[in-house]
Amino acid sequence: MEAKHKILVLDDDADWLDMCRDFLAQLPSQPEIRTAATGVRALSMLDATQFRILICDLKMPRMDGLQVLSIVRRRFPELRTVVLTGLQDDQFRSRAYALGVDLFWLKSDMQQDSKLFLDCIESLLGRGDAGGFRDAQAKNLLDVIQMECLAGNSSVLRINSGPQIGKIWFHHGELIDAAAEGADGDAAFRRILKWKSGTFESLPAEPERARTMTKSLESLLSESEEIGEKDTAPGSIEELAHQKYVEQLAAIAVAGAEFVVSAPAKKELAAKSWGTKNTEQVASWTRHVQKSAQRLGEMLSAGPLTHVSGHNVERHLLLLPQSDKTYVVGWPAEAMPGHLFEQSKNLTKSWDS
Repeated sequence: MEAKHKILVLDDDADWLDMCRDFLAQLPSQPEIRTAATGVRALSMLDATQFRILICDLKMPRMDGLQVLSIVRRRFPELRTVVLTGLQDDQFRSRAYALGVDLFWLKSDMQQDSKLFLDCIESLLGRGDAGGFRDAQAKNLLDVIQMECLAGNSSVLRINSGPQIGKIWFHHGELIDAAAEGADGDAAFRRILKWKSGTFESLPAEPERARTMTKSLESLLSESEEIGEKDTAPGSIEELAHQKYVEQLAAIAVAGAEFVVSAPAKKELAAKSWGTKNTEQVASWTRHVQKSAQRLGEMLSAGPLTHVSGHNVERHLLLLPQSDKTYVVGWPAEAMPGHLFEQSKNLTKSWDS
């Protein structure tokens, strides 16, 4: 008799874990469901037992979901990973997909569309290791697009390819709009077609969606073939900038850090951040701390300021002064302080390249 697959659900809410256990018991393949309330416990269980899927919350004390996923990516590369969270934040979604998660679901969406969620989980349980795009029925992405058009369907196709997220809207079998990481319409559709692998799912139609695309599927496919590698349309600079932003988010997640902020020396210049929304507050605090540290160094004749480190119960902070800016790197509280200076330098050394 073939052994059943195992699913591990990680969440610090005991009531939610009980609900998930009962809910996932409805899966047709009847997998074995186990639960963990902490990241440390989950990693210990993954070491001891072979699981097929990890379903992971993001916001948890001590070791959060992104830290767990970063470790899982290195130690259990074959494990399917699903984020199931209440955090409605695009930066967290981008960081999760940058870590290679298979699916990202909000808890509210899971409860509202439970059948689709179960279909996606069942698909991950049965999916092989081959590349390419897969939906709940393991169809090819282009096949599904063509089927939606031929069947005259109205729906929304959501596509995930690593950190990239796209959507295609259909109305009575016609392509009416597409969106993918900053692009809309025809350009977004062409961008999605270039993605090599990922997952996708069919969502309910959005009748009020404005139409931006008027060409037929055949025309769009023909144009995509003609453009091929010569696609240098306006917006490519923005595309490269966004790609670099996503890569930097991925680097933060893989390193196990929480965020990076670039605080210009001149107050009139805008600060930039990756992984936090408190950009200006962190930048203002950084300038104040840096000035105080420089004054103290001058009083003690300690030489040039190389870095400033500090911590509280929530995280460690490293300040790395440059000629025209200072980088601030936030690390989780459990990170090893003795290595954070070198880790922070390695993390930010390619930021301006």
